[in-house]
Amino acid sequence: MHELPFTKGIFKSVMRKAESVNATGINRVVLEIGVLHDFIPEFVQRYWDFISRGTIAEGSRVEIRWKNATVMCGQCNTQFEVDKETMTDPKCPSCGYEFGTMLSGNELRIIGIEIVKE
Repeated sequence: MHELPFTKGIFKSVMRKAESVNATGINRVVLEIGVLHDFIPEFVQRYWDFISRGTIAEGSRVEIRWKNATVMCGQCNTQFEVDKETMTDPKCPSCGYEFGTMLSGNELRIIGIEIVKE
């Protein structure tokens, strides 16, 4: 259910930007979401459809681009990808060290808005 407040926030940001450029329509919104978030794309689109009804964004699509999770080893500085299953025990593939710094995987951002100006 956390998709609803997230989608409302995205919608508000998109509408502010669209209004600032005098858009007459919105065709698509592109989001970058880190794989460590548990968002279900179908729910995001469903909530978007509901929230955008009667606005210039009605009928627009939400495209999600997933960002892989990467960690930098705290010992040898090797950067490596991890998934949700290995996040509880991410060991460096080079040296086996068990601690590192998360570099990516928690992103939540708008990376594109396809607008219409007529």
